[in-house]
Amino acid sequence: MFYAVKSFSAMAIVYFSMTLRKMLINLAIKKLNVKLKSNFIYGQINTSTFSSDTADNVSKIFNDFKLVETDYFSLMFEVFASLLMALISGIYILSLSIPIGILFILFSLLPMITPKIFGKKLTATSSKWQEDSSRFLSKVTDLFNGANTIKTYLAEKYMYNDTDKYLNESENSYLLMNNWQAVTFFVASILSVVSYILPIGIGLLLVIQRKISSAALIGIFMASDRVVGPLGTVSEYLSKIKTTQEIRKSYSEHMIEFKAPKKISKDIKPKICFENVYFTYSNGKQIINNLNLNITFGEKILITGASGVGKSTILNLIQGSIKPSSGKIYLREKNSKINNILESGRIAYIRQNPNLFNDTLRFNLTLGEDFSTKDCLFVLEKVGLINELGNDALNRYYGESGKNLSGGQRQRIEIARALLFNKKIILIDEATSSLDPKMSDKINKIIQNLDCTVIEVAHYYDDIEFKHAHFTHYVLENKTLRLNC
Repeated sequence: MFYAVKSFSAMAIVYFSMTLRKMLINLAIKKLNVKLKSNFIYGQINTSTFSSDTADNVSKIFNDFKLVETDYFSLMFEVFASLLMALISGIYILSLSIPIGILFILFSLLPMITPKIFGKKLTATSSKWQEDSSRFLSKVTDLFNGANTIKTYLAEKYMYNDTDKYLNESENSYLLMNNWQAVTFFVASILSVVSYILPIGIGLLLVIQRKISSAALIGIFMASDRVVGPLGTVSEYLSKIKTTQEIRKSYSEHMIEFKAPKKISKDIKPKICFENVYFTYSNGKQIINNLNLNITFGEKILITGASGVGKSTILNLIQGSIKPSSGKIYLREKNSKINNILESGRIAYIRQNPNLFNDTLRFNLTLGEDFSTKDCLFVLEKVGLINELGNDALNRYYGESGKNLSGGQRQRIEIARALLFNKKIILIDEATSSLDPKMSDKINKIIQNLDCTVIEVAHYYDDIEFKHAHFTHYVLENKTLRLNC
């Protein structure tokens, strides 16, 4: 009975240790995943190389990161455990016979050369799968987003076949990557067999020559399984780890630190200054050639021009989301000069399709900052939304991207947000072009009465209306802003 209790206790301790080890590994992987994913998300929203390709970013988080978790983080722990087992067994083998022990250990390293042999191929096939998977996800996103258009034009067959082509490319790439891993495993297995047979053969010769005892050889042979096996496992895992190399290279380490929103005084009146500004896209298309311009606080500016001439680029340059090829754009406030406009907190940007989050109206106004209910209701009243949405609207949800609101209501929420944050400069990009004339006129009247600098880009506009609102009209042509008198 005592023996049974001891045996049960020993087994329980072993299995408890194994469970504890697994739980500690799970905890470590969780922490590594959080660090990697939060770092990637922060890097995307807070660097100059920000990518707004939603499908590509989602693909990275749900495909690439999962591959890094399973074929890098998890396997690194297994590699460490296998190397530790091989080390302890190797020390035991050497204690029995140093010459034969060294022979067994050296041959047991044979399987570990396979990652070197197949490393480039494994990396290349992994990169190909990563690219094809991203393209397929982008195609599926297009398919679902454009479902109504596809049905309207009876294009289901072509679109399905096209998406199916990308699906097959992605799965073929995945198959090829796994097949090369299988080939690597096969070669490593053959080398493992060789690493068993040759040392045993040499050991038997030494037994015949009475240079080593048969008991020592048997002991070494039995223990060598705990060297060759783990090192073969290490070889297999290193091959899989190699497939994540390109993915891991593509992620940069960022120090995650956020700047607190600046409280902007009502007395601040920034002037926008362009000094010898040139801007050319990477494809060689020049938008601006030596622009010099000062926009004083409170001015209302209308920028027009032909489609594709670069009107929105002007707004992006002012905001600071893109930088001039040469020259300077900065804000002048009394005796101070602000070069980093994007982080100054002075500017709001109102686009044709404002972004609203799938949260309460209060959150969409405050973005998590501590504004009072009174302040929120005040700005909603100012843009005429209290009568439409009601006094209890702040705690309501209006759906993903504000789908339960009209286009005009979304635009006015964006304006209300700018007013709440006391923005001194408001950039407007074709904000009313998709609205009906009545709503467009309503929003234009709100914009015209704002106590701040307004720079609006428009393709279609009422020249008389803008003149009555005291807008200064510039035309973007010949790579400069020309005053339209």
